[in-house]
Amino acid sequence: MKIEVIKIGKPTTEDSKSLVKMYITRTKVLNPIESIEYKDLESLKSRSKAIFTPGQWVVALDERGQEWTSPGLSQQFKKWLDNPAIKSVAFVIGGPYGLDDEIRKKANGIWSLSNGTLPSDLAWIMASEQIYRAFTILKGMPYHHG
Repeated sequence: MKIEVIKIGKPTTEDSKSLVKMYITRTKVLNPIESIEYKDLESLKSRSKAIFTPGQWVVALDERGQEWTSPGLSQQFKKWLDNPAIKSVAFVIGGPYGLDDEIRKKANGIWSLSNGTLPSDLAWIMASEQIYRAFTILKGMPYHHG
């Protein structure tokens, strides 16, 4: 199952991009994954047909969504991996103004990293790390100390 971590908006620092790249690289050893950046929300919407396709499970990141513990996220991945109808999972991270209602309504699920509002770069880093952590849990690796 392929995973896409989609970020809307240009990263504010190279450090953010570097951290995400590190977690994406680590995760690639465990499962196919890529990070995709869109300039703005309109760029994403113009390509939304490529995102909201049959077989793709879309998870929007928003503070009003469901919170998962790290083991809880790994169990979500297990469910998605075990479901033959799901070929890929896309995590969509909004830019400075978040995601609009249209994207949230089309998404199959909404994931909250925190009750508070996070800067998009921080959410991008945290989501990338949590995805990596979830796969290490599934593979029984010692990264997570639960």
